[in-house]
Amino acid sequence: MAQAAKAKGNAAFQAGDYPAAIGHYTAAILADNTDFTFPLNRAAAYLKLGKNEDAERDCTTVLSLSALNAKALFRRGQARLAMERLDEAMSDLTQASKREPANEAIKVEMNKLAGLIKKKIAKASKFKSDLLPSTSAPTRRRVPITIVDSAASPTASTSPAASSQAPPTSKASPSAPALIPTPSPALPKTQDSLATDTLHPISTRSLKPSQAPPVQPPPDQPPTFQAAKQARQTTKPSRVHPQQVGGGIFRASGESTVFPARPGPSSPAASPSPPPAQAQAKSTPAAPSILHPIPPQNPPTTCFEFMRAWDATSATAEHWGLILSVPPPRLPALFKTSLEPAQLAAILGVFRDVLQSHSRSQSGPADVKARVREYLNALARVERFGTVVLFLSAAEKRVGREVWDALGVTEKAGAGSVWAKLWA
Repeated sequence: MAQAAKAKGNAAFQAGDYPAAIGHYTAAILADNTDFTFPLNRAAAYLKLGKNEDAERDCTTVLSLSALNAKALFRRGQARLAMERLDEAMSDLTQASKREPANEAIKVEMNKLAGLIKKKIAKASKFKSDLLPSTSAPTRRRVPITIVDSAASPTASTSPAASSQAPPTSKASPSAPALIPTPSPALPKTQDSLATDTLHPISTRSLKPSQAPPVQPPPDQPPTFQAAKQARQTTKPSRVHPQQVGGGIFRASGESTVFPARPGPSSPAASPSPPPAQAQAKSTPAAPSILHPIPPQNPPTTCFEFMRAWDATSATAEHWGLILSVPPPRLPALFKTSLEPAQLAAILGVFRDVLQSHSRSQSGPADVKARVREYLNALARVERFGTVVLFLSAAEKRVGREVWDALGVTEKAGAGSVWAKLWA
């Protein structure tokens, strides 16, 4: 059985159907986990799909079964090179080259790895040179500084009295040294100078403190609690107490129990209670919503669209409507080789909830069991469906058996050869 699965995997690999090849190689590994060629071939299929971590794991398994296997070292080196783990890839490819020195594929990967290492070293050195400070000394140059005397000459706007008292200046000879002027003592301003001076400091800010807002005394507190309660009722607007809403119990299966609404507290302005003959009747439980599926706006045409619509909601009614939007004969073409064990388990869970809800309720479509049976038969025709069933957990297989039990099939002989793996 293991060799037959390996042969199917090799045929699918040569045809370019790498997902199908992985499925066949997986079936071979489950049948015989001591043959290292099965994980070695599956690693090659993983590399074709770009799943480098899975390929590395399978090659490590091969090396545990067949130490220093050249193909396993070469393919693990390819996976690690794609993940940019250059040191580990160099170790694997070096060992593979020692085992098979004339292998051209190993030489090509070694050259590619050497080029990547050179680029990494050049990039690191460039980054390091950018971080190092410059060792050249800063250039200095002399800038002449002109010292300007801070003592300014008297302006033309000085008063006549002040100008008449100033001594006449004498012309300095070119050979005489420069004299440093000394500040003269400040003279008191006369009435004439104050009249002619046009620059007066003016302050427009008021220095008076701003007037604080008046403090209002706190309101008088009521002497008793009863008076405080009456004061609050008089300040609130009068209103009629609304009728309180009832409650209920809502279950995940869709069943619900609704409790009647409770009457609110009576008030003087409320209307009189109705007579007993007009009392509210006991509410009947709502019909289970799971038996009324909600179809999607656009039925899915590919497995990707089906998975995206499935993950967009968590309601069982919408999942049931999504399944019903795809006719059973179209399921093999919809899923092809993309059906995963988790998705199959979720579909089986919806089937179980629908059948259980239908058995507890007297309403709903009468052909629910027939529809579920059609979808189960159509799922059995999906490619590599038997392998998907093998990957179901024990709890997920139990859900599948519960679906068949609800359809009246309690033994694996009545479920077919593919579905019989649920009882394995």
